[in-house]
Amino acid sequence: MRLLPGIIVLVSLACTAPQTPATTAAATAPQAEPRYVVGLLPLQVTSPEAAPYAPLQEQRIQTALQELAANTPMTVVFPLNTRPLTSMEEARTRAAAAKVNTLVWGTVSAEGEKVIVKLSSYESTVDANSSFWAMEYSTLDPKADEQFELDALRIAQAIMQDSLLPMMMRDQPSNVRVMLEALVSKAPHDWVDWNQDIIRRRWGMLGRLLRDGALTEKGYRGALADVAAWRANHEATPSTNVKEAFYSVGLARGFLLQGKPQAAVETLEPIVKRMPEDVESRLLLARAHLAMGDTTQAPVLLQPLVDEGKNPAATRMYVAALAPTNSGKEQVDTALSRLTEKNPDDVMAALLRYLTAPGAARVEELKAFTSAHASADWPLPVARYFTGALNEQALWAATKDEDSHMERIHRIQVHYYLGEAALAGRLPGHEGHPDQRAAQQHFEAAIATHAFHHPTYDLADFQLEQLHRGHVASGR
Repeated sequence: MRLLPGIIVLVSLACTAPQTPATTAAATAPQAEPRYVVGLLPLQVTSPEAAPYAPLQEQRIQTALQELAANTPMTVVFPLNTRPLTSMEEARTRAAAAKVNTLVWGTVSAEGEKVIVKLSSYESTVDANSSFWAMEYSTLDPKADEQFELDALRIAQAIMQDSLLPMMMRDQPSNVRVMLEALVSKAPHDWVDWNQDIIRRRWGMLGRLLRDGALTEKGYRGALADVAAWRANHEATPSTNVKEAFYSVGLARGFLLQGKPQAAVETLEPIVKRMPEDVESRLLLARAHLAMGDTTQAPVLLQPLVDEGKNPAATRMYVAALAPTNSGKEQVDTALSRLTEKNPDDVMAALLRYLTAPGAARVEELKAFTSAHASADWPLPVARYFTGALNEQALWAATKDEDSHMERIHRIQVHYYLGEAALAGRLPGHEGHPDQRAAQQHFEAAIATHAFHHPTYDLADFQLEQLHRGHVASGR
């Protein structure tokens, strides 16, 4: 199956560079959401014996993708620079030059009666290469042409599916919906038929982007049902265990969006019991307990992650759970110290210590950190604002970026940390005066960026849950 890339970082925009566009129908998505552009390079032959097969399979893939992309916000183009790619750096450069979001290339080889097709792609939003499954055919098989056709359809569907996550990170829900509606099975054993759970998961993710708890629940329930159906005839595997945990976390998020923390707890408790090493289910189960006002179970769940000192979100929620208790100060100090010791160059760790440590604000400590890490990336400007090195106007000016996606990433961080500062009474100019209303406004503004892939999104959501139930997780 497809090896999918991990985290979204950068994105390119619509296609304007010289190239030969494929003919497709007009998209139904709103013009405000840019089209997603896929560039297909010619398949390269690695031996003379492969020459008859490469152009035929290349045309099959082009046709399948063009037919699927009709009436969607995807455009298929054929960049003029067709030289074989040799490195990820070259793929990045070529994709940028062609103004495509995804660049797809591959090889065709032939050994005796065996033909092998291998495809790879570069996604500019993810800024990473990935590989498709190797496709092998026998020239002696009378049904080889049918298999070539089916694999072309599978590749086209996989390319379309891979565009969904970047679109979500770019806050393009209308585009995502149109693409998902087009991603239906066209033939038995095609990519969609094989991966119904992934399609349903994407519907659940769209619900999360839209903050539609019911849609999120429906999508992840469907994905879990697909896993359960597979397990009815197969032994559980590490892969299906991972899927069950991942989809259960998604389902629990849907419950939290609907204000049903008890349902989230009931969903995740058996997962954490069977798979105690799964970090996300443990984190969200602790959050669900805290959303119910249960500050007893949450620290127990978070303790292993806090002891490792590598998860800022776990430490933040741990501090929130213990802060209201008189006996929690020492544990809070220990947890925050461990976080900064294990992550001495992490700006987020330094900021969380500054904003949530009990007692007086440690401004000099934060000043020392910013001085020692002057070349650090975001959220360093936020830390410099708290030390007085930047004023508020300069802080917001620092969020500007020619890439609107990166600007949203900057803005969510500013709003989240200002919200924490308001809770702690450490907003510049308002020191010593905690302001729950200002905190809520900043946390809501963080959520309004729709940057749900950034770690501060979940923390802002967590703090809003605490504020809405009347318990401020200020950590002081």
